[in-house]
This record gives sequence, C-alpha cells and structure tokens, in this order.
Amino acid sequence: MKKLTLLFFLIIASYQCNSQSIETTLYIKEELVKQRDELLKKAEEIQKRIDVIDQKLGNKSNSKSDTQYITKTVNYNSLNSSATKKKQNKPRATRRYIRGSRGGCYYINSNGNKTYVDRSICN
Repeated sequence: MKKLTLLFFLIIASYQCNSQSIETTLYIKEELVKQRDELLKKAEEIQKRIDVIDQKLGNKSNSKSDTQYITKTVNYNSLNSSATKKKQNKPRATRRYIRGSRGGCYYINSNGNKTYVDRSICN
C-alpha cells in the first residue's frame, strides 16, 4: 500500500511540474508577442517621423501610409535544420595554400601576413 501511495504522489508531482513548465512557456510566448507588437508600433512612429523630415527636406518619401512591416512566424516546437547547417570551407582559386612545417595550412593575405585555415584545405 505504501508503494502505491508513493507512486501516486510521484505521478501527481510530475504532472504539476509539467503543467507549470507549460504555463511558463505560454507566458514567455505571450510576453514576446507583446514586445514584438510594441516594437512594430515604435517602427511605425519612426517611419512617420522620417516621412515628416523627408517632406521638410523636399525629398520624395519612400514609404506609404499602409507600410507593411516584416514579421516572422516562429515554430517553437522544432528547429529549422537548414539554419544549423555549417558553411562549407571551399578554397578560393586566387589563393595559394601552403602546408607549414608542423602541418598547419595557411595563405599569405594582402598585408603579407600568414592567415591560417583548416588543415583539410591543403589536402
């Protein structure tokens, strides 16, 4: 009976922890949305100021009254795998890569100094 009671309390405790973390996540998302909206309002105000200054200077205004500001939708459940891809190191055709005495790979930059790069480039 003690084991069953202990198991019951562990299940309830884990449920409460999980629900609190979900509530915290939702709160943070809500706050971020509020901050985004405030920034968009500030951007609109700044654009209005720029338009007034352009009118005073006699410049043609680049903005329209119905300016659409860029917003980004974010999927909080997964990460975009294409954003985490590493840039591939490709040697430039104009550089001459040199293998050093201790195995390092470098080229001479425009200032005449050695610039070390990944060893695989010299292979």
